[in-house]
Amino acid sequence: MILNKRDLGGISAAGNSRVKNNMLIRSGDLSKAEPDDLIGVSVVIDLRTPDESAEKPDITYGAEYRSMPFFTESTPGISHESDDDTPDIPDLNELYGSLIKNCTEQLKRIMSIIMTHDFRSGAVLWHCTEGKDRSGIVTALILEALGVSRDEIVLDYLKTNLINIPKAEHLKEQLKGIYGPEFADKVYRAMIADESYLKSAWTQMGKNYLEETLGISGETVQRFRSIVLEEL
Repeated sequence: MILNKRDLGGISAAGNSRVKNNMLIRSGDLSKAEPDDLIGVSVVIDLRTPDESAEKPDITYGAEYRSMPFFTESTPGISHESDDDTPDIPDLNELYGSLIKNCTEQLKRIMSIIMTHDFRSGAVLWHCTEGKDRSGIVTALILEALGVSRDEIVLDYLKTNLINIPKAEHLKEQLKGIYGPEFADKVYRAMIADESYLKSAWTQMGKNYLEETLGISGETVQRFRSIVLEEL
């Protein structure tokens, strides 16, 4: 079973349109995927570090696998390597801004693969470990390219909390007795989706991030919209 998996189909987009079903899918890792989880998916984009991917390899059931890590080394608060026991949790507001600023080449490649995908072959799925931060940033950029309002983007982003808040609350209680309440709260904040994290990314993006920073042309955006959007 894939955790935190959702189809972006049905989200209201540019003009009087919405995202088509079974085209754009985000999720957590696929290490426990079952055959039904990937029906209709033709390409899987793994955003995790090489170590994360090696520790919990994706099961793709014939879908093309593309490893496209945001970064190659462990990053406290985001990546989940099993040997990373450093009790150092960053401020995710700062981290989201840093990812937008420092991972432009990676984001350009990831966005290009998604936006130029041959959807006649099936859906494209992208994922990290929890399906929250790296997947959340990619999803926010894809939805923004489709003309989705930022309010709608936030609503999709916060759906992760249906899964993550119960886990975060349980871990917070466990960590209080080991590292104290302050550290336990930092871990909790790192595990949940918070609107302020996306706002920090948007602040760092400024205007025309897709075209001016990532080099994604208006023609590519329009072609992408013509394929994955449908009129209401």
